[in-house]
Amino acid sequence: MIGPAPKIYAESSKNRVGLDIGSSAIKILEISGQPNNPALIAFGFKDIRDMKKDSLAEVVKELASSSGVTSKEVCISVSGQSVIVRFISMPNMDEKSLEGAIRFEAEKFIPFDIASCIIDYKILKKDSQDNKLNIVLVAAKKNAVLDKIKIAETAGFQVKVVDTDCFASANAFLKNFPKLVPDKSLAIVNIGGSVVNMSIIRNDTVCFARDISIGSGDFVAFISKKMDIDIKTAGALIIDPAEKAQEVAESMRTVYGNLLEEIKLSFNYYENQGGRTIDEIYVSGRGSNLFGLNDVFQESFGSKPLTWKPFDFLDKSRIAKGSENLAAVENSFAVAAGLALR
Repeated sequence: MIGPAPKIYAESSKNRVGLDIGSSAIKILEISGQPNNPALIAFGFKDIRDMKKDSLAEVVKELASSSGVTSKEVCISVSGQSVIVRFISMPNMDEKSLEGAIRFEAEKFIPFDIASCIIDYKILKKDSQDNKLNIVLVAAKKNAVLDKIKIAETAGFQVKVVDTDCFASANAFLKNFPKLVPDKSLAIVNIGGSVVNMSIIRNDTVCFARDISIGSGDFVAFISKKMDIDIKTAGALIIDPAEKAQEVAESMRTVYGNLLEEIKLSFNYYENQGGRTIDEIYVSGRGSNLFGLNDVFQESFGSKPLTWKPFDFLDKSRIAKGSENLAAVENSFAVAAGLALR
């Protein structure tokens, strides 16, 4: 049920819905089932930072209705500390034997009680020379998965797939950039409200994935406390501080430092494992327009991050409602767009 997204758009005539239930916003979109020329049929965005968890199903239902979503099958995702992704190697064996061995192997890599997890895996490559299987192993706590499923089902949807945010955003990226330069290592950094989903892609394959428990909400909370201002005002300042630019920049530096340190650790791990450096960094998500983002990345990694638009691969002429709001929220739809591709 949980696992890496396919590299290509699933060939089906049915419309597809991606539902991203984040910590600070809900994003939903519906795309046509035309693999050669998919179209954006409907999309909706709703801020939920001040809403209670038990009201989310009704919010999803109302958002789907108001945005014009018609299909009742959805793909959803999970992220954060309840999800673990590991890239492992195992001896080559037949599928039946692998299914039996994978759970035993998972206990070595998953820091959760295996009995409380849902586990899935996918073979990325068969190495005939070393007689090994390169596998991505995914584990998620059952409660986290069931909570998301319950919200979607209570809102009137049937859940088709549960993915991870990292793989979903990477899948949307690959659809937008089908002709990548061979052997380049690309870091995809999706900055959400409370979690940064990070994946590294090389040769059309995700070879590293991790969630970092820092998001745009951490910048808001820190600035609110440090500058003694309300949350709403702080939320506006992290995007456009106007005449308070210097004060805000200094206040944001602490959170930026924590985030960049985690990203560097991930890059170092990838480089030590594969002997390759990161060539380019791409950012998306609610926090991709944070004040000072380009400068701190330039300072830390020697180059500014590149932005990308999750809807570029879609025909946008068929949107039923809300097209005037598309540009303002599109960057937040990397996960939802990738889910709709399942």
